[in-house]
Amino acid sequence: MGAVDDLAYLYLDLAAELGLDDAMLVGACFGGWLAAEIMVRSTARFSQLVLVDPLGVKFVGRDERDITDMHALPRAEYLKLAWADPAKGEVDFTRLPDGELAAIVRGREAFALYGWKPYMHNPRLKHWLHRIDRPTLLLWGAEDRIVTPAYGESWRRAIPNARLELIASAGHFPHWEQPEAFVARLAAFVEGSR
Repeated sequence: MGAVDDLAYLYLDLAAELGLDDAMLVGACFGGWLAAEIMVRSTARFSQLVLVDPLGVKFVGRDERDITDMHALPRAEYLKLAWADPAKGEVDFTRLPDGELAAIVRGREAFALYGWKPYMHNPRLKHWLHRIDRPTLLLWGAEDRIVTPAYGESWRRAIPNARLELIASAGHFPHWEQPEAFVARLAAFVEGSR
């Protein structure tokens, strides 16, 4: 498995194996990209979609960047772009247990494997977003500078009947930075879509 497409089919097979029916699919960052890839292939087992600051689509021209190159940034600069309050993203890796460090390294390795070339997007995905026929909520950190709210607006226009909601005082990870506001928006969407 070397492409996000492969992961999408793997998770669709898993959803079938688990007998999922009428499930809500939620994905953030790379997971949002993967959730979109799943939904353009089949929405049959899902009732709703929530994408949180997803990567995965290139909306602007070839020579313009709409997804910040996170791998090329010094850690301090990355934190300034990814978090409304960079201190909330600080991690003292020297204090983490070996198992947690190994999981972080494996996650970063997979992130690079699936998103390196082309950088953090599938050139074909934007042409298929119209296939997402389930209620879709795009939750975005208002201060995200990895993928900006303008990028979120491009997602909103590409997915039929999607709506975009910004979470104040949050960057690329609103579910971590403003968990109460995130949960409130998610709960309202669930209730409003039934």
